[in-house]
Amino acid sequence: MINLLNKTNMKKLIYLTAITGSLLLTTSCVDLTQEPESFITEEQYWTAIDQASLQKAADALYSDLWQGNYGFNSRLQRLNVCADDITYRAAKANNELAYYGRLTPNLTANDADFSTTWTLFYKVISSSNKIIKGTTIPTTEEEAKAFKEILGEAYFMRGLSYFYLTRLYGDVPLLMENDEITITMPRTAVAEIYDKAIVPSLKTAAEWLPNKGRSNNSTPSKWAAKACLADVYMTMAGWPLNKGTEYYGLAATEAKDIIDNANTAGLKLTTEYSDLWLEANKTQTNEVMFALQHSSKHKIASNYGKSYYPSDYAPNAGWSDYYGDEDFFLSYPEDARKDWNYMTEWPVKSGKKDTDGKDILKTIPYTESADKLPAISKYYNYDEGDPGKSAQANGITCIYRYAEVLLMYAEASTRATNTVSTDALNAIQEVQKRADYPDRGIALTTTTDAATFLTAVSNERGWEFFAEMKRWFELVRLEKVKDVRAEEWDASLFNANHHYYFPVPYQQIDLAGWTNNAGY
Repeated sequence: MINLLNKTNMKKLIYLTAITGSLLLTTSCVDLTQEPESFITEEQYWTAIDQASLQKAADALYSDLWQGNYGFNSRLQRLNVCADDITYRAAKANNELAYYGRLTPNLTANDADFSTTWTLFYKVISSSNKIIKGTTIPTTEEEAKAFKEILGEAYFMRGLSYFYLTRLYGDVPLLMENDEITITMPRTAVAEIYDKAIVPSLKTAAEWLPNKGRSNNSTPSKWAAKACLADVYMTMAGWPLNKGTEYYGLAATEAKDIIDNANTAGLKLTTEYSDLWLEANKTQTNEVMFALQHSSKHKIASNYGKSYYPSDYAPNAGWSDYYGDEDFFLSYPEDARKDWNYMTEWPVKSGKKDTDGKDILKTIPYTESADKLPAISKYYNYDEGDPGKSAQANGITCIYRYAEVLLMYAEASTRATNTVSTDALNAIQEVQKRADYPDRGIALTTTTDAATFLTAVSNERGWEFFAEMKRWFELVRLEKVKDVRAEEWDASLFNANHHYYFPVPYQQIDLAGWTNNAGY
């Protein structure tokens, strides 16, 4: 039991700290090294559990995932610099993102990214376990249904968290009962994590969750659970498990069920791609199936402020943590998404002053800017002050959208049968039409050659989900990192060690006595 651990180890051990610091009964965020704030004991809570209390406990899961201000949102974007859609500012001295740019993550320099994601996902898992184990489902049918709909959120969040952990770190501890915790508990094989935790949790979530999320898109519906399950099956079909055709078939089945029930579920693509990212629209549920809704005021901010503005932007210079990769930008079709996703010119100081002594600004193209890279403007619509002024922004981080369901189906059904069906063509074309392909003279995908079609789907996923923290996972699943990052691949840590995993946090390795992933 965790209360038998001495206090020093409890604060040092990352996933145990997350567990002991997890606040089931509040959505406020505290420093993970602090003792929990005063609240009723778990024994008192579970004895007095009712539907309202259970909802409050489930609400805390999403606060856990946020990790205070932009934990998930910031760390996942940083790790995605390993992919080919975004890049970092090379001119910034001692830029820790350069390690990702070189495909050689650094155990110590990048540790905050690893320790934060490790902590937040295990914190969610621990809290989910407490809810699942501690809740007694009522005996009456109506009450039981209401309780299961909320418990489904805990199953979903547990499955989702393990899904991220295995993709990032490979073998990780399997924690299904919190009283199993020991400092030296072993890492469990990826395949076993999928079989015992991820797939069963998401299946239960899909069975118990309601057709519509309890709190618009910030809580999952059964369709979000099925989207995640389709994503899981596609990942199991590729690296590292390589289960192949059968699992692509399972993914296609889940995605097709969502598509077939789209009208009932109220799912359809938002008419204008740009509308997805407007602050005023972030609660919409027709396309966004599950997301984190950010609020700077409530300490659950995104990092979409200064981090995304160029270093020479005026009047408020950005931090330019992220830019669009130029090669990816140049390969992007001239569609409506590109218009919204990139800023290709911006105001800078001209070096001259007006009669009042204020800087005169001039507009320059990105090719003449300080960093000579296109800026990521996808997330600029937030209401925390002037452009480039705020570090912590509002906005939305989409985890599953209906557009992804369409493209998952297009790919999975084709890989499962080696045939491009009419439904698969319709799915990709629906996404392309929303991007204004026909009006801009861009040809819709019509090929029935499976290999050519799959390339088109992969390209479409890259463009549709640009800078949404998804690209790395697809490249790894398909083992395409070497193709899109050819210049860096030969000297990369991933190539040298024959895997795509990040290091387990070094504090965890030291305490548990594990061997880290190869190369770290």
